Amino acid sequence: MKGRLLAIVLVLVLFAAFMMPRPSKRASAAQRARGEAMSAALREEVLTRQAIAALPPKPGAVRGVVMDWNLGDGVATLVAIDDGTVSLYMGEGGGVIGAGGKAAVSRAASRFLAEADRVRDGFGVATSGAIPGKDSVTFYVLTDTATLVAPSIDAGTNGGSAALGPLNEAAQALIAEIRKAS
Repeated sequence: MKGRLLAIVLVLVLFAAFMMPRPSKRASAAQRARGEAMSAALREEVLTRQAIAALPPKPGAVRGVVMDWNLGDGVATLVAIDDGTVSLYMGEGGGVIGAGGKAAVSRAASRFLAEADRVRDGFGVATSGAIPGKDSVTFYVLTDTATLVAPSIDAGTNGGSAALGPLNEAAQALIAEIRKAS
């Protein structure tokens, strides 16, 4: 009886799913454009340090770290700020905002920030927030007074960068924890 009831419910769910109207291509393109605009605005807010402007100053400290990862069909932007803010913006819209409340995510974000602090001397002052090329990664470090940037690296091989390899690994570990928590 239980199996039969489960089968009936499954058939009803599948029927409802197939009967639901599909969004038109025009609607999905409009939604994608809105999502892209929102992700770009959030990214800009972080890179221009507006996201940390209201925090109590910590002269010389790393306040945040950003990783832009060009996946070929869009850019993922990972953000960790020292107030516990952790977000992952997807270039086509969507993502996760406010993931830092989870203990495992918070620990991974702390590691990401600490690794950025360890390697930041190899960064220069950012003059633009250019998107990295296809299959490349760019890291930014935020301080109270500057946005710093490292040269882009190849996403697959860390660009041969011994210095940025551990930072990339910390970023990937943070993304993994965000995915588990979402």
